[in-house]
Amino acid sequence: MIKVCFIVSSLVNEGPVNVMYNIIKYMDFSRFEVSVITLIPERENSRMVEFRQLPISIHQIATEKIPSLLQMYSRLKKKVQEINPDMMHAHCPRSLYLTVFLPKKYKRIYTIHIYPGLQQKVLYGTLKGNIVILLNHFFTRRMDLPIGCAESISTLYKKKKGWEIMSIPNGSSLPVWQEDALQKQQLREKFGLKKDVRYFIFIGRFSKEKNPDRLVEAFRMLNNKKIGLIMLGNGPMWDELKRSESEQILLPGFTTEVYNYLIASDYYISASEVEGLANTLLESMTIGLPVILSDIPSHQEVLSKMEKNVGYIIHQDQVSDIADKIEKIIHEVDRIEAATEIRRVFQTYYTAEKMSAAYQAAYLNLGAHNNSCSQAFL
Repeated sequence: MIKVCFIVSSLVNEGPVNVMYNIIKYMDFSRFEVSVITLIPERENSRMVEFRQLPISIHQIATEKIPSLLQMYSRLKKKVQEINPDMMHAHCPRSLYLTVFLPKKYKRIYTIHIYPGLQQKVLYGTLKGNIVILLNHFFTRRMDLPIGCAESISTLYKKKKGWEIMSIPNGSSLPVWQEDALQKQQLREKFGLKKDVRYFIFIGRFSKEKNPDRLVEAFRMLNNKKIGLIMLGNGPMWDELKRSESEQILLPGFTTEVYNYLIASDYYISASEVEGLANTLLESMTIGLPVILSDIPSHQEVLSKMEKNVGYIIHQDQVSDIADKIEKIIHEVDRIEAATEIRRVFQTYYTAEKMSAAYQAAYLNLGAHNNSCSQAFL
């Protein structure tokens, strides 16, 4: 039995935690004993209830307020020593920084959910962001097994750092939707969507690096009553963009009905400057939505696997190009043919079961050959 301890800030309903949940959900519990340690108090949109339904142990080292860094490390070290795992799997920068200082007898794994860069500068400002980027690289280099959540992340590390990084693409556990016109119609009625409008859906954080404002500008430029935009999520740009809401631009905000909104939509759209391998893109693939995607490595990676035309890459900094591709996809992409191809690629590469199986193989390999793995990387 191999003991794997997952370490993360909290179980908030966001990308890295969802990836972690899907890894654990499909693990072989006859071969692995799983524990989870969280570092800060849970928020309202926590997935704690879902995690507690899994055959794992969960340990919260802070339930009321965020401890100081020294308190956090002390509590984490004590809890890890109690659990005594064979390996620790970090899923956020906070857990990455802290696990490096724990005893080396516990093998350290880190999933790189995004290549450090623009996102850190947006979140922390240019000066602090650059420091965070350097820290991420410094601590990632000291992991026994760093794993990129997309092939493109491993390629970037090889190109920019000369590091060999294993990649295990993210996977979604959403069921592959079988075309059901009645269900789609009922959901469109439920969400107040018009029958004769083609809807594009954006899902994500309303922040600068995601460029939600450029999507709004593009739809305003088109000014076409037969084309609509649905924007799900929240973030610092929410209040500003909410003022742009109209009959064609809908902002429902944060919702737990993402899957139903995807079924009700016609196309998926992202103008993001940076992504690891977005869970929302993978979720849209379970529905078979044709795509308009920004020109970034992870989006190119997914489209490179398609054998038929399923959508277009945009210049995310050019509103006119976004508008042009919106019109082009409506007139030139066969939605039924595209949906079949998109679902095929999803089932071949991006299911949660495949992702979890790859991680389990990595754990077993690290457990069997931990010394050689560590020396090869360092």
